[in-house]
Amino acid sequence: MKESPVVSAANVPWSQHPRFADIGMRVLLTTADNPFANVNAVRVPVGQEVGRHLHPTQIETVYVLAGRCVLTLGETEHPMSAGSIVAIPIGVEHSLRNAADEDVELLAFFTPPLS
Repeated sequence: MKESPVVSAANVPWSQHPRFADIGMRVLLTTADNPFANVNAVRVPVGQEVGRHLHPTQIETVYVLAGRCVLTLGETEHPMSAGSIVAIPIGVEHSLRNAADEDVELLAFFTPPLS
């Protein structure tokens, strides 16, 4: 077991998202911490986008911490801002675009965890 089960996002460095250029990511909780979910912090800079993709076996729950963005689920756009939350069903294509003038920061929870 880790020294402490508490993770401070401020102590986890930002890294490049493995699939989406210019998108920042902090891996906060892994299956070592919780065998039922992963949690990542994601930063989407002004003018950038997390491109269309889907998760064939996970529900992705997105909670916006800061900024404003547009989430596209299938073909429908949904504006989101700080305090908004959504559960993206398994197998639904989605993308998230920052069309505002400040970075978007969000938490992404994956259940079951990404492998």
